[in-house]
Amino acid sequence: MAEGTKIVKKSSGGGDLFKARLEENLERTQALATRMRPSKLEDFAGQDHLLGEGRPLRKIHDSGILASMVFWGPPGIGKTTLARIIARRAGAHFEEYSAVTSKKEDIVRVVAESEDRLSAHDKRTVIFVDEFHRFNKAQQDAFLPHLESGLLTLIGATTENPYFVLNPALRSRLSIFRFNRLDAAAMTRLALHAAETARAAALPMPPAIPQSALDELLLYSNGDARVMLNLLELAARVAGSDGELSADLVRETAGMRQLDYQRLGTDRFDMVSAFIKSMRGSDPDAALHWMTRLLAGGEAPEFISRRMVIFAAEDIGCAAPNAINVAASVVRAVEFVGMPEARIPLAFCCVYLSTCPKSNAAYSALKLAEADVHDKPLGPVPLHLRNYDFTDEKESGDEYKYPHDFPGHHTAADYFPEEMSGTVYYSPTDQGNEAAIARRLESWRAKKNL
Repeated sequence: MAEGTKIVKKSSGGGDLFKARLEENLERTQALATRMRPSKLEDFAGQDHLLGEGRPLRKIHDSGILASMVFWGPPGIGKTTLARIIARRAGAHFEEYSAVTSKKEDIVRVVAESEDRLSAHDKRTVIFVDEFHRFNKAQQDAFLPHLESGLLTLIGATTENPYFVLNPALRSRLSIFRFNRLDAAAMTRLALHAAETARAAALPMPPAIPQSALDELLLYSNGDARVMLNLLELAARVAGSDGELSADLVRETAGMRQLDYQRLGTDRFDMVSAFIKSMRGSDPDAALHWMTRLLAGGEAPEFISRRMVIFAAEDIGCAAPNAINVAASVVRAVEFVGMPEARIPLAFCCVYLSTCPKSNAAYSALKLAEADVHDKPLGPVPLHLRNYDFTDEKESGDEYKYPHDFPGHHTAADYFPEEMSGTVYYSPTDQGNEAAIARRLESWRAKKNL
């Protein structure tokens, strides 16, 4: 027994030694971005609109308040780090939960452990959900009662607009804070501080970072601190502690510029909006810029072509009725040729639609008609408009007047239900082809005293 006990102790000691060496090696190989992760608010970079004196998140942090929140913004700006800082300040346990891989039993476990923690140690639990936009309805519903009871405090981080992905019941119980990309000043301070940290830890880092190299770091990282720190670390390793960290080296190390667009991220909606608004504003140059950024960011060309079909109907309409044919043809062309060649018909269509005369009169008329159908009493179909073959109610004077039997192929008949006689939805503009439509319509409506 004693011998066996000695063996166990020796094994345990060996295990402790192995664990200590592992931790030492992990500490030495820790990424610069991980080393730079702050543990207190004073070291946190950026988000002054939320964390400046008197700002909402600053007050939450300083008072040690625990509140369920969503941090919404681009990647690499400190959303996870700030959640940790707030939990630590409030003395709460920080539990990470995966919206992608976790299952119902994980929720049951988290709830049970939180109950034990609160009853045994009077310690509350902050559950942090990264990629919050992937939080499905079942997961949202499972957490909801525990948020209401106060057992759990939920902090989510997402790159997508939470108003689009959260069910109203959960959204109404969360405060949503919009995070911004880090500006040049914050990124510069972070890069210089990271360089000092690396040198102090005896990690490869040239003695100075020239302004030109710093400018390249900022250009390629585009407000993403994680990208910048990883790029700085790799470039410094290539240069060595005695080498030169030049702008060319940063550029070559980066390989390809990081664009401010994620396939399913918030910036997607911002850039799609900018693309559509540029076409609507008849600026082909800006429209091409945003479309190219969408493609470079990984947007499906089919999505862009479909958006242009909608645009042709909504914003050009009768002013240039052939626009929708062009856009629909480009949809087929994109599907037929695929990328990268699909960008060529997309560019053609983008320029064509941008330079067409514009009118949203048909779309505006649709919204007026929809409002009437939704809000007003709906009368029956007038007798003279009903199907002759199946209507026995017609009397003298109810006959349908066939327009082609009249001069100009038009007759001043009333086609509305009686209660809505004289209603006007469509008001054509003086743009493009719609100017001719306006003249015809004015003549026809005059015959009906409209």
